[in-house]
Amino acid sequence: MGERPPCTRKVVGSTPITSTDFLQRISMKAPGKFSRSLEEIMTRDEIEKVFIPKLAEITSNFFEIVKYFIEHGSDCSKEFFVTFTKESDRIESFLDDHGASNNRTFYYFRELIAAIRWFTQAIFQNLHIISRYDSYHLNLPPEKEKEFIEKLEKNLFFLEKTLKIFCCEILSEGKLLGIITDVKENITNSGFTIPYRKTLPSDIEQQDIGDRDRIIDFLLKFLDVGQDLKMFAENSDFETSITEERIEHFRSVYHRLQSTYDTYIGNTDIARELSILISLRGYISIILHLLEMARSLIHFYERHAERLVKISSEKPELRKVNFRDIKKSISMFILPFVFYFARAGKDLAEQIFKALGIDPDEYILETVAILISPYRIEDFHLRPVMPVTQIASKYSAKIDLYFNRKRYDLKSPLEMAMAIPDIRERLANESARLIIRGPRKATREILQFFNQCCGAIPEDQVIKK
Repeated sequence: MGERPPCTRKVVGSTPITSTDFLQRISMKAPGKFSRSLEEIMTRDEIEKVFIPKLAEITSNFFEIVKYFIEHGSDCSKEFFVTFTKESDRIESFLDDHGASNNRTFYYFRELIAAIRWFTQAIFQNLHIISRYDSYHLNLPPEKEKEFIEKLEKNLFFLEKTLKIFCCEILSEGKLLGIITDVKENITNSGFTIPYRKTLPSDIEQQDIGDRDRIIDFLLKFLDVGQDLKMFAENSDFETSITEERIEHFRSVYHRLQSTYDTYIGNTDIARELSILISLRGYISIILHLLEMARSLIHFYERHAERLVKISSEKPELRKVNFRDIKKSISMFILPFVFYFARAGKDLAEQIFKALGIDPDEYILETVAILISPYRIEDFHLRPVMPVTQIASKYSAKIDLYFNRKRYDLKSPLEMAMAIPDIRERLANESARLIIRGPRKATREILQFFNQCCGAIPEDQVIKK
């Protein structure tokens, strides 16, 4: 074969051009186009004459809010903190767009803006729980209610005290950078606006078709995440497992649960007849707002605390912030009450099942850990163990087996066939710890099966011995 001629491209009204000619043409700069980089470094003159004046302009309202908070502190409403958060977010976006997080001069200012943003969000959630508490219809025991309210107030004081330090620091830093030229003294009625809205009454009745099945599905999802929380709480490495990723996972699940209730359940006849459904919605809401608060604080702790600790060597006032107490607030107050409300909600779900004429034991989830001794390894292989899948399949709810940080569907013969060799490998050297999660009735039947099949014993009984 002869040599292939150069590739040509025909254009109407012109002569053919080769691929080489085409590449040369598109690489040439057209006049006035492609002549500048999409990102350029500011000169010192541009920083002083353009960037700082622009930053002063967009922060003018923000600094009035800062001054107002310093003067009025605990008297500020939750609506005030909505505005505070929005202003902080707007300025943080502006600073990030201009690379402030990598600039030595503006780095600290940007970190303070971020700190204020996340703390105002946390304070809003704390205030929101306090202001809406009665509407949740939680019906807590008086002593527990007193403890919760007192800890909410104590946590709010800590958050506001810390935020005030950041606010004083950003005023000082703003003056140092030449951003603040004139902050009004004794502000009593600043120019910032506080959002206020009223909504129309919810008076369109929802379809009652299939409500019973929908409520059962909703309750199962609520119970499922409750079991996830239980496993999280009982994690031996609990402190280090408190991460933004994990908190965000739980927060998003409870947000979906609240949305599902409001969209499909809240305005139905069955919800109006069962007042305990309203209380369950209250438990979901309060867990959601606690997790929102935890997410704000853990984000700050993971992304900004270490940076600010380093800066504190040059900023004495910043040393007043007790950064360790921020994570303590999450681990010793917020999450323990999240776990408490999840457990209380489980009891409420059981009452709802009974009110619907359903056996709670077929739906209320529990998690049981069992131990199998190494000497029973010969009893633990495919033929005697596989009938467990038939037992699990009798129940409509999901039933799982956990081993070595892996989850297996107990209803699936394929997944159990994969799990059994892994468990036998462990039994060759030591006892195997299995976790079964499913409806109470199912876990009891499965536990009995494993006991008869391979001598499995509940872990709590072994510990007692």
